[in-house]
Amino acid sequence: MRIFFSPIPAAEPGRFLTPGRSAGAQSAAAWSLLLYALREMGEAERLPERGTDGCGRPCFPSRPELRFSLSHTRGWVLCALGRERCGADVQLISPRDAAFAPRLMDAREREDFSLHELWCLRESLYKLLGGGDLRAWRFRREGGLIVPPAAGTAARLYTDVPGCAAAAAAFSAGALPGALERVDAAALLR
Repeated sequence: MRIFFSPIPAAEPGRFLTPGRSAGAQSAAAWSLLLYALREMGEAERLPERGTDGCGRPCFPSRPELRFSLSHTRGWVLCALGRERCGADVQLISPRDAAFAPRLMDAREREDFSLHELWCLRESLYKLLGGGDLRAWRFRREGGLIVPPAAGTAARLYTDVPGCAAAAAAFSAGALPGALERVDAAALLR
């Protein structure tokens, strides 16, 4: 698996390499980053036909061996792409969100993670599994390693995206890359 991220260029949705699932620039940027990743990894020159799996996750029905996860936040997009199921998330860090920590995190989680880190971990696991109870899941650190609440899963945090928390989840720790790959915003445009 490789994980790419990019700033979202200030552009109309029609200027991106491909349209998104919704009309906004963030969605177009995320799908354009996926197209960039497919090209970079030698998998496809065009996006395969889009669909959704039984859990509502986006997929390529004609290319089921390709697994991906997309995320966007104000100013940034993230795309994980590989041959194993994956989940990835990026969240802009905002001090205003600190008030939510006591309601969303238990005491141990507040010691181990920031709110944004924890939320990215939960979102990435949700995307990996195709569902679950985000608020009930309890992550922790043991010996410096992140321990997800679902057996047989692995998760990792990333600090590569400026001003953001980012995370990815997979069924194998070995599938999670050590770092994210930055893509120039211009590469998402026609």
